[in-house]
Amino acid sequence: MSLLEELFDKANLSINADVTYVKLNSEEELNKGRLFTLYDVYNKGSHLGGKLNITIDQNIYCNHSTCEIKEYLSELHKRTRLQQRSNLKGITFRQVALVTVLPLNSSEKLLMDFLNSEDNVHLDWITRLGYRNNLHLQEVLQFNFSNIWQDQWSLNDTIGGAMGEVVTEQVELSTSAFVLSPARLRAIFPTMEVAQFRSVCLFRTPHNAGIKPGVFLEPFKPSVWLVFVALLVFSGLLLWLIFRLEHRWLQRCLAFIPSLLSSCLISIGAACIQGSHLIPNSTGGRLAFISLMLTSFLMYNYYTSIVVSTLLGSPVRSNIKTIQQLADSSLDVGFQDIPFNMVYLNSSPRTDIINLVKRKVEGRDPKSIWLNAKDGVLRVRQQPGFVFVLEASFSYNVVEKYYLPHEICELNEIPFRPESAVYTVLHRNSTYKELFKQIQSRMLEVGMIQNHRLFYTKTKLHCFSSNYVIKVGMEYAAPLFIALLIAYFVALFVLLLELVWAYLGRRNLQSLLHLANLSLNKSLYTQYLDLNATYSQSEHLKDQLVNHNLIKLGIYFDINCKQSDKVLNMANMQRLFTDHYHWLIFDRNFNLNQLHERFSEANLYFNTELIYIEPLEDFNSFILYDLYNKAKHLGSKLNITIDRQIECNEGYCHVNHFLSDLHKRTRLQHRKFLTGITLRINIAITSLPLDTPDDQIKAFLNSQDDIHKDPFARMGYQTHQALMDMLDCNFSYIFRDRWTDRSELTGGLIEDLINDTVDLAATGFIYTSGRTKLFKPLAWHSSFRSVCMFLNPRSAGTELRVTEFLEPFSWSVWLMFSILLLFTGFLLWVTFLLERRMNRGDMETSLLTSCLLSFGAACIQGAWLLPRSTGGRMVFYAIMLTCFLMYNYYTSIVVSTLLGAPPKSSIRTIQQLADSNLEVAVEPTIYTKTSDLADIRSLYRKKVLNKDPKRIWLSSEKGVLMVRNNPGFVLIAESATAYILRQTLSAPRDLPAE
Repeated sequence: MSLLEELFDKANLSINADVTYVKLNSEEELNKGRLFTLYDVYNKGSHLGGKLNITIDQNIYCNHSTCEIKEYLSELHKRTRLQQRSNLKGITFRQVALVTVLPLNSSEKLLMDFLNSEDNVHLDWITRLGYRNNLHLQEVLQFNFSNIWQDQWSLNDTIGGAMGEVVTEQVELSTSAFVLSPARLRAIFPTMEVAQFRSVCLFRTPHNAGIKPGVFLEPFKPSVWLVFVALLVFSGLLLWLIFRLEHRWLQRCLAFIPSLLSSCLISIGAACIQGSHLIPNSTGGRLAFISLMLTSFLMYNYYTSIVVSTLLGSPVRSNIKTIQQLADSSLDVGFQDIPFNMVYLNSSPRTDIINLVKRKVEGRDPKSIWLNAKDGVLRVRQQPGFVFVLEASFSYNVVEKYYLPHEICELNEIPFRPESAVYTVLHRNSTYKELFKQIQSRMLEVGMIQNHRLFYTKTKLHCFSSNYVIKVGMEYAAPLFIALLIAYFVALFVLLLELVWAYLGRRNLQSLLHLANLSLNKSLYTQYLDLNATYSQSEHLKDQLVNHNLIKLGIYFDINCKQSDKVLNMANMQRLFTDHYHWLIFDRNFNLNQLHERFSEANLYFNTELIYIEPLEDFNSFILYDLYNKAKHLGSKLNITIDRQIECNEGYCHVNHFLSDLHKRTRLQHRKFLTGITLRINIAITSLPLDTPDDQIKAFLNSQDDIHKDPFARMGYQTHQALMDMLDCNFSYIFRDRWTDRSELTGGLIEDLINDTVDLAATGFIYTSGRTKLFKPLAWHSSFRSVCMFLNPRSAGTELRVTEFLEPFSWSVWLMFSILLLFTGFLLWVTFLLERRMNRGDMETSLLTSCLLSFGAACIQGAWLLPRSTGGRMVFYAIMLTCFLMYNYYTSIVVSTLLGAPPKSSIRTIQQLADSNLEVAVEPTIYTKTSDLADIRSLYRKKVLNKDPKRIWLSSEKGVLMVRNNPGFVLIAESATAYILRQTLSAPRDLPAE
């Protein structure tokens, strides 16, 4: 043992060393064998003060052929190697601690007090979260650590700062977690995700964001208004019947019977919260009147509550949702003064970030742009429309500290960069990485990491609807129009439908059970063909076997028949070894070599369902084999896997025992790995010429820049990369410049699939009726749309002429309203005339004066002459109420039209576009050049034929710029490309019509 200690005392052993020292025990010899003693040798960290550790393990007995354990001499066998060595007492790790809010020349005590404190948890929260996790590691592993202080993460990916200390192996631990990158993964080892890192752009909605147009017409749908009017008419009819019944049967009643019109006026007056001087005297009548008043009161409150809560309630959100829209806006932007933001703005390749720098940073006073976090957040509060970019979790703490609840609800967020996870890291060659990973995984399982994450970070701001919205208490108008007079009829109708449905369901179920019993007891759909017959049954076999319409056909086949080779040849030629057929092949003269010869060249596939049966001597036991080939056309070999042994008698079969683990998984799970196979895959590329080197094409497909170029091809390529990893196979790519030619089944990608040139296509296809006969869809890929985009021509604004003030109502409404006013003026003139004859009036009023009174009421001007009789005042009340409603409808429509959405073009179809005088350009893609539709051919003749090709065929980017700069210019492009360019190149107010 002294020699062992002398040899390994200075050796660079580590905690993950796998060294076993074997000592011959010469004192014992048993049966020409020897007894050996094994020792486990390791060092917890020789460069960190660790000592050599030699632990006796076990005695083993060995002869010339085998070794066996004689006895255990310690408890090493009860635990894994890492569990045995998990006590790091006496080891002092070097830990890099990152602090940015205190100067590095501060005292060690002050820096440690900051890391241990629980005040202002948003300050350096990433490093304080990591420090707390490292303290748990220290408690579990019992090591010590010394701190190396840094004030920045890194200068670039792997150089400088805390990251540089880890990469150069100057430290073993880091308090700060890091965002991973390809360059960092070559030098570090991530052990655990601890949090999410997000940078956001915060701003309050500017005061000029506007109110949603047409809000005065939106509280109720047209159906709600219609039902309400119907209920008012029904209430008027009910009141009229009550007045008649009271006059006939009760002593206490009105002196006269109000007419049906008067009863309806009472109902409408109740709807307008005007009350009534005519009230039923009976208890039932008064209950009906109370219910009408209550319903009208609730409707009135619902209406006003919705309008008020919309105008003054929930805050209006900004329509700025992306960095590009922010760059194109007039809002001022500020940034948190941390090195990360400066580096990201200067080095990011994103076009929207570059535009943001050009328009919001360059040429501005740095003092107004680079602010500390607190000043920036407070400026966002004090100056609606000012945008401040900072880290999300930090900003949420400051916002909750200084903002009022309703101000939090007004905040808008734009992601400044993609959200990234941050990981605790070690050096890639660290000998402690597996030990730390196990301990941190355990900490994650018990919730320690989650507990620290919730304490130090915030993931969102809470905005409660009660801060703004005035609650009504019930769903808008929901309980008002569930009237009892229709509820019982609807309930009865639904009940009858359910009874009929249940009756029909029982009949169908009985029919299915009867059919199932027949198929079981009478052997329906079972047919046997004698292949040893002297006559030919090929035509019958082809009809029944090849041209079947069943989802799956089971075939029992005796391979020892005379014509079995012909059947196998036909199955190969007709491709019958697919998942549409389940083959059960019986071979009484089973020979494995002969089986391999028969099926090695057969067209078996990945989804083949072929079970080969080997009978045993008694013919009561059988062994089943599973046969398939993952890809014969790609060089794969026949796969024969033994499955199980079954025992059969005249009644049934049962499994005797399983001979492999095939039964533990489904067929596809057993065959899911395509290791060593290279699948052929094709992709349609239109943005690059086909003679471009394959490496450049693949780099383009894998990039995330200019995603408007070939979006379908790039989406398919990137998703198929994940598929390649899951299948453990390789892909060889064939690049085409089109999906198909003029026909939906010729040329391009589709012809490669039909001719079996490729195995699958990475680019999605439109699934047409013609393609359903040849192809099977795997999954929905995306939507494909081609649109015609254009801004409204400047002449479209001329539609807002004088006639705009007549448009709130149709001509028939204006006509009926004018007739109503004239009729009302005539009624008032007759009323004044009758009152004069009854000596109730002393002034003679002309017909013209009465009509002027009527038109004055229409203009909400009131009147200085009023009838004195009750009937006359009812007439005047009716005209005032009608004019009040008309006035409110008119003003609401005019305000919503003038202040609402801009006028849209009347061009809604391709044919209207072809007949217009607008200029048209087309994106130069293959699929936009072929169509047999009549309106497309008309558009081609009028807008494309005999035109300058340079003006017609424009790239997507040039076309969108032409649309933005030339109102009335029309671009025909694919929506996925055009929408991205539209958001990038157009201001929100200039988004074109479609």
